[in-house]
Amino acid sequence: MRNVILAAVFACLAMPSLAATYKEGEHYQVLKPEMQFNAPNQVTKIYSVNCPFCYKYETAVIPGMVSHLPKGAKYDGYHITTKTPLGTEKTQVLAVAKVMGNEKGYKEAKMAFYHRYHDEKKHFANGEEAIAFGLKAAKISRSDFDKQVNTKAVKDQMAQWDQGVEVAKIQGIPAMVVNGKYLINTAKVRSMTMLDEMVAQLLAE
Repeated sequence: MRNVILAAVFACLAMPSLAATYKEGEHYQVLKPEMQFNAPNQVTKIYSVNCPFCYKYETAVIPGMVSHLPKGAKYDGYHITTKTPLGTEKTQVLAVAKVMGNEKGYKEAKMAFYHRYHDEKKHFANGEEAIAFGLKAAKISRSDFDKQVNTKAVKDQMAQWDQGVEVAKIQGIPAMVVNGKYLINTAKVRSMTMLDEMVAQLLAE
């Protein structure tokens, strides 16, 4: 069902939006207080490289949305550990790259994981193989990874990302959250213009 919804979204990206004001309960919902997280003036994509819909959003939706964010607004991705296979190991690689300030490596590893799993349809034999693959894509040495992976900074990064686990249970992933509080109902998104308008409205809430 979710792939049908996303197919409709992508098929209609060029269509103009039908409204300039978006409603709670229809176009978005306010997360329960215990699910909210501290991300002011930010759009957060909760995702997993194991998720095919996240891959579609990564390539077809996110670049345009980010380029149209209001001045001063930020975008971030929270990679959750819970989606199999090997969600924890893949998250570790991404978190180490992020903590090391290696943004290019983070992006390269993310896209390499996506490509291998969804385009090549290849699976890793075990966690060590997944880690080695991700590190090669990120151009991070195994020794640097071993030094970083059990540090407080990396553990805190992974814990921050896993704030999205409960949110992901509401309507699946990718889950688009604005200001750590407003969950966009992606089934209602009919165009890039509509998404941009919705994001701008919720950022201003």
